[in-house]
Amino acid sequence: MHRRGHERSASAEFNRVDRTVRIHNSTERLRSELLNYITNRFEEFSSEMKQAANMPSIDEIIERPVMSNSDLSSINKIDNQLSAQTIASKQSVDIKRSSSAFPTKVFRMRSSIMTELLEVSHIKSIRQIFISILVLLVFQVALTDIFEKGTVDFFVFDLIQWNFSNLSQCVRVWLCMFMATCAIVYYCFHFWAHKRLSFIPVHSFDSTDTEKLKTNSTTLLIFDWIWFVAYCCYVGLFLYIPVQHILAENYPIVTRIIILAEQVRFLMKTHAFVRENTPRAILYGQIYSEEIKIEDLSKDKFNDASNDQKAFSIPHTPCPEFSKFLYFLFAPTLIYRDSYPRTSSIRWTYVISQLAQFATTSLFGYYLFYRFCLPVFRHFNSEHVTLKIFVLSILNCTLPGALFLFCAFYGFLHCWLNAFAEMLRFADRQFYSDWWTATSWSSYYRTWNIVVHDWLYTYVYRDCHKLLGVKYRLVSMYAVIFLSACVHEYIISLAFGYFYPILFIQFAVLGFISMLILPQRTQNNAFNVFIWASLFVGLGMQMCLYSIEWYARLNCPRYVNGPLDYFVPRSFFCHDGGDTKIPLTNNVPNLVLHRQNDL
Repeated sequence: MHRRGHERSASAEFNRVDRTVRIHNSTERLRSELLNYITNRFEEFSSEMKQAANMPSIDEIIERPVMSNSDLSSINKIDNQLSAQTIASKQSVDIKRSSSAFPTKVFRMRSSIMTELLEVSHIKSIRQIFISILVLLVFQVALTDIFEKGTVDFFVFDLIQWNFSNLSQCVRVWLCMFMATCAIVYYCFHFWAHKRLSFIPVHSFDSTDTEKLKTNSTTLLIFDWIWFVAYCCYVGLFLYIPVQHILAENYPIVTRIIILAEQVRFLMKTHAFVRENTPRAILYGQIYSEEIKIEDLSKDKFNDASNDQKAFSIPHTPCPEFSKFLYFLFAPTLIYRDSYPRTSSIRWTYVISQLAQFATTSLFGYYLFYRFCLPVFRHFNSEHVTLKIFVLSILNCTLPGALFLFCAFYGFLHCWLNAFAEMLRFADRQFYSDWWTATSWSSYYRTWNIVVHDWLYTYVYRDCHKLLGVKYRLVSMYAVIFLSACVHEYIISLAFGYFYPILFIQFAVLGFISMLILPQRTQNNAFNVFIWASLFVGLGMQMCLYSIEWYARLNCPRYVNGPLDYFVPRSFFCHDGGDTKIPLTNNVPNLVLHRQNDL
């Protein structure tokens, strides 16, 4: 009875905490809905005030000719019908505008969900269970190695030493990308935003000045297009030069992933800065032109620009300060703002704790891959290409893949981003949401990585939706998924050194089809089980197929020569045994190749 009473009290406390979390989430949703409703009502009120301001003056009403009562009565009937129609049409237009309006990213002070959940003793004990499992697993493998081999194989970090053998070169490449982003992107944009003010046409009423107006507007258009082409060229060169360098120098896998991930991050930051501040510079140019007595210059465009620039309101400068751009480069967000909510101080003990947990999860992920994945595919040859071994290999990789997913989530999305947010006093720590409760793939994509999702939604989905319209909403949604799949495959294929689009097919094809088939809004727990099972099987398949292809390129001869070998999977045409060994020319050190658990 005492045990049952304790269990009931523990379950009651857990239910109370669960209800508290649900109330918090529902409160946040209600707050966002109220804010959207208030902004829509305010826009409707402002549009009505503008319409009321455009009414004719009293002098115009007095100067109108006097009409008979019969004429007035007939006209009033027609006016009443027309007014009713116009009111109905305006209401429908306002409804469409309010329904098609896109919510903007609002930064506010909030902590991560895991930070709040780990304050609960029951959730904290789950993390302690994982830590104890890790310690026991390491201890069990270490004792097995001592009794069977006489040495502990786990504490020999040859694979880590090889992956970070050129860390100094990796840091130099990162510094070059950082300096290029700071010097080229910011100062070129600063030059463009201020220089284009000299081409702003000055409105006048003389015939000669109208010709100057046309020539200045044409010059301004040409000037803007030249800088747009220069921006596209910069993006192409920023993609090509680091890739050409890491392929020429034959970097290891981890340093390749670091450089490629930072390359993508700098490009996303660059596009966010340019995309947010280009309308700002254009709006400032319109305000600047109105100060030079151009009062009637494109009022409609001014209103549209002011509506789009809710984050900036009326700009006082065409380009923000460099300190704001520099803070944005290191801030754990991909949406540019001039200012973010900040905390009052830095908790350095919290920073050290998060970095230590990140290092621990990284070692745990390395341990899982080194002990449970490499031995399965180390001796791959043509005899292993059978359905039985293939299915068993996927099942063997399912559990390590799931644990690797947890390590990547907790280590990077929680520990790493929270550590940098604390050092920068960045107060908005919602880097992810409750993705583990997702019942559809669309919900999982939105909540797994909110930092990347906000960028894709703001700068890809919204722009495609505005260009294509409501009818092609599905195209805009697929553009987001396709771009994300391409970027993931870009990093993996260049890091591994071969093109094997398993992740792209799972992400851009199977994931999109499942999004169309499965219900989007449901609370059925069976769909949550389906999402978890799909994640585990998909991760096991990725680890299995990528490892098979890696070892096929080590143990099997080339099927085709030249650059085509990069795109042809060698595991499909591996007809030789394991006798042929292809030298990799500094790709993997000989010490690692000839050891029992080699790469």
